[in-house]
Amino acid sequence: MKKYLLLFALFIGSNSFAQTLQNGGLDTWTNLLFFFEPQGYVTSNYASILLGGGGLPRANVSRSTDKKSGTYAAKLESYAQNTGDTTGVPGIMITGALDLANTTIKPGIPISGGRPTELRGFYKYAQGNAPDSGIVSVALTKYDSTIGTLNVIGGGIATLSNKSSYTAFTVDIVYATNDVPDTAIIVISTTSVFGFDTAALTTAPVGTVLFVDDLSFFGATTGLQSVDDLIEASLYPNPTKDELNVSFFQANSSEVKIYLLSMDGRVVYEQKQYLTAGKQAIQLNVADLDAGVYQLVVSTVDGRISKTVVR
Repeated sequence: MKKYLLLFALFIGSNSFAQTLQNGGLDTWTNLLFFFEPQGYVTSNYASILLGGGGLPRANVSRSTDKKSGTYAAKLESYAQNTGDTTGVPGIMITGALDLANTTIKPGIPISGGRPTELRGFYKYAQGNAPDSGIVSVALTKYDSTIGTLNVIGGGIATLSNKSSYTAFTVDIVYATNDVPDTAIIVISTTSVFGFDTAALTTAPVGTVLFVDDLSFFGATTGLQSVDDLIEASLYPNPTKDELNVSFFQANSSEVKIYLLSMDGRVVYEQKQYLTAGKQAIQLNVADLDAGVYQLVVSTVDGRISKTVVR
């Protein structure tokens, strides 16, 4: 996967209850000018307008009775703009609203009820004329009234491979702050190689089809448990140049997941390993990272560490 709108996928344990997600069943569609659009989403049906190619928009996101449950599912397709093209416009859905007058997207839908740790759903996927995979990406944000912007406080991403029947997927969500989100930005795409510049919107393998249904958030929590409250944790040297040493005590044996996030949300380092209970000392090679500020996240069965690292 080369390019994402939202670029971080980490793990945090989940609780066992669900949160209502606006139009999560994808059963409610609105006749918006030329097409039926899923309520609460902006789609690539208007890509021709955004690309400035002229002519009427073409629908590549539609409601389908081939669903997991309810009345409809969303069907996303990648299509060629010109006869003979092998790459073209991906099928994309983004939670939010479209401002056609200014050809801009107002991203996100409101959420409440705490801090979800998973987005779950069902999908079918058939890649087109070249190997590819679909994606579901989540960014949870909180509105900052002082500067009038949405601040990303957590998120995750999952890839979708070929499946001929409806299959469950899960997007694990990790948080970088203790804030409770008020807005969810969900991106669903037929291709993992995409962006929102003109070139990226025309590079999807033609013929890919993705069905999505029954989206819901799970595992809402009211606060973020930190390993710092349970065990002694340290990292050195900080600032660092080539190597970063992370030390902590793990009360229970479990898989340990270590990530470094850049300030724009990219996962720049990832390591997973099973460790037995006891004092841990892990060395990370960060020599290839650019100079800057990063967020270190270590997740264990006991909790998690989240610390700032300067390279």
